Amino acid sequence: MSKIIRGVLFDKDGTLFKYGNTWQIWCERVIQAMAADDKTLQHALADGCGFNLNTKEFTPGSLVVNASAREINQVWAEIHPKLDYQQIETIGIEKLDNLPVIPVCDLSEMLASLKAMGINIGCATNDFESSAKVQLADAGIYEQFDFVCGFDSGHGAKPGPGMLLAFAEKCGIEASEVAMVGDSTHDLHCGRSASAALCVGVLTGPAKAEDIQAHADVVLGSVEILPEYLRRMLTG
Repeated sequence: MSKIIRGVLFDKDGTLFKYGNTWQIWCERVIQAMAADDKTLQHALADGCGFNLNTKEFTPGSLVVNASAREINQVWAEIHPKLDYQQIETIGIEKLDNLPVIPVCDLSEMLASLKAMGINIGCATNDFESSAKVQLADAGIYEQFDFVCGFDSGHGAKPGPGMLLAFAEKCGIEASEVAMVGDSTHDLHCGRSASAALCVGVLTGPAKAEDIQAHADVVLGSVEILPEYLRRMLTG
């Protein structure tokens, strides 16, 4: 039986935007601000969030890749000997300024192709909603989205189903008519937990195919080819 896809809900970082170019730099800046020249504390904070300070890469299961900003800050607050959660959150928000945000493809064209197919478009991120909206606006694509939410939008965080359910409700469609697209297991588990029509993994984030393929219905190299994939699937 062919599936009906009336909505596509995208993760943001690693899915719409290249991951390392943004969040590796953010991690380095935040850890430096929290620990200054204390190398022991720097490494403890990095290990706590799943970031290798030496290679500048994220470790498997990294909180930065998968978890919400709230969860990351809570872990750092438990590790830091002086700073509390609120102080750490303030530093993290400050270091979001002037980060490089590099689209994985011509996102406007890709989104326009989906719109032409009558598909609603959303973005669900474990980042702050305000940060997501700024990044989408800076990329010139915010107006193409019917729905944008972050972990602080009141729908819970991924891997829970709340973000996808809220997207479906906002667009007047069923969760079973939504394709969830993301680069991490948290994204794919969000889709599964909401009974999405399709869970699409992409390889533009830190995860390798073997990390996500067991959790996805299909793994694509990039969202660039998503419209053509859906077109073939829906007409095949």
